[in-house]
Amino acid sequence: MRNKYTLLMATMALALSSPAFSQEKEKSWYDKVEFSGFVDVYYQYTQNNKQGATVDTSRAFETYNKQFAVNAVELDIEKLADKESPWGFRIDFMNGQNSFAQERPFTTTNNIWNMNLLQQAYVSMYFDVLKGLTVDAGKMATHIGYEVLESKDNLNYTIGYIFFNTVPFINTGARANLQITDTLAAGLYLYNSAQGTGFTGNGDQFGYKGLSPYGTAGSGSDIYSTTQHAYADGPNPSRTIGTQIKYDAVPDKFNIVWNTLYGNDNVKGRLTNQEVWAQGAYGAAPLRKASNWREDYWFVNNLILSFTPNEKTLFAFDWTYGERAGQTVNAAFGWESPTYNPSAVGLPTASALGLNETQAAYPFGRDNKIKRIYQTFGFWFKYQFTEKFSLALRHERIDDSRYGGSLVVNAPLFNVTPADRYDLQFKDAAGLRPSASSLGMIRTYTITPTFNWSENFIIKLDLRRDEGPGQQFIDEKGRPASHQNGATLGVVAKF
Repeated sequence: MRNKYTLLMATMALALSSPAFSQEKEKSWYDKVEFSGFVDVYYQYTQNNKQGATVDTSRAFETYNKQFAVNAVELDIEKLADKESPWGFRIDFMNGQNSFAQERPFTTTNNIWNMNLLQQAYVSMYFDVLKGLTVDAGKMATHIGYEVLESKDNLNYTIGYIFFNTVPFINTGARANLQITDTLAAGLYLYNSAQGTGFTGNGDQFGYKGLSPYGTAGSGSDIYSTTQHAYADGPNPSRTIGTQIKYDAVPDKFNIVWNTLYGNDNVKGRLTNQEVWAQGAYGAAPLRKASNWREDYWFVNNLILSFTPNEKTLFAFDWTYGERAGQTVNAAFGWESPTYNPSAVGLPTASALGLNETQAAYPFGRDNKIKRIYQTFGFWFKYQFTEKFSLALRHERIDDSRYGGSLVVNAPLFNVTPADRYDLQFKDAAGLRPSASSLGMIRTYTITPTFNWSENFIIKLDLRRDEGPGQQFIDEKGRPASHQNGATLGVVAKF
């Protein structure tokens, strides 16, 4: 009898341990969906005369001076694609007073033509290749730059001039990231546009209807056009190509990231010298040739080095090289047509030569292969004193002396830029060209003590100084100044 009871108990134990009777169930796909988000608010005081309802364009996202503001509110929903479950997605819902500056053009803020409330939205697929290949398609944040769009994830609170002025923020397209080895990864990016995601209802770049040969503004964007999509970031069939190489040279110690971006966001190319002269002298309207991917382009080269000698210390370096050519030069935000007044420089006017003078100022003759170049250098340092307290330092240098104008890629309000962009431009008294000593060359110094009040609550204080040669800023009385100081207190609750 004892053997019978023993056999019965063993049989029951085996049956209950089988998958059919197991208390543990395999996770469903919806159990793998993760929710996260944050609420980010700040108060900023910068020593210039911008305040109240006036936009302070001397900073990036933080354009509300001497008052409280809701920087951003975000809800993220994500299911990772991995070997066990090879499909996934990510949705980032964002609103707040900085989200308008992430898409272009910014004059369509909060209108039906703007999708900035949907910061990211893409689907993911995982393939078992080498150490893993992930392919995403949809709307996604840029792969370029050391800083990111969310202040809570940066060493400092305020976005720096480098990230704000040298790369697009968000792109629509597809990307493939391959983990080759444990220390080496490569990425290939295929975007609709080099400029970034946003509204475009015109034949050129975002927010740009077209310039006359003299550099004057065209008729504006066709936001009410029924013949073009209101929200479309691919003006031409040429796709923008990006690449990324990540290498952990010394695992957990020294990391190298190399990013590139190359694209052409134009439909028509740059006028030649002959076409410019014909239109200025005779009033002729030559047909503009189609934009050429090899002549009318924007190229960005970005190198990031990060060194973590121990768990408390971090050093980082960011170098960005940008090059615009052809029609991309004309259409770039911040571009100023290099014009001259013939009589002012002692040259005969068109009317004196018996020609049709349609405008007093003519552009300098240049071919369609003209280039504008900028370089930026960023340095970061962070030390974690305790589990709750850390201190971060940032230094930035922008060199746009070869850009032919102020460097403005992501202007807060392009209708008032660069005339109101005191941090990057101050023209000389004659107004014929940017002052030789004020071609940008901006520098920033930021000290950021960070206090982690709890695991979900962060307090950051940016003590920042912006300066440059010449007088590119204004003081609190509206007078030109060589620098400006400011403090920004940011508080973030995350989950």
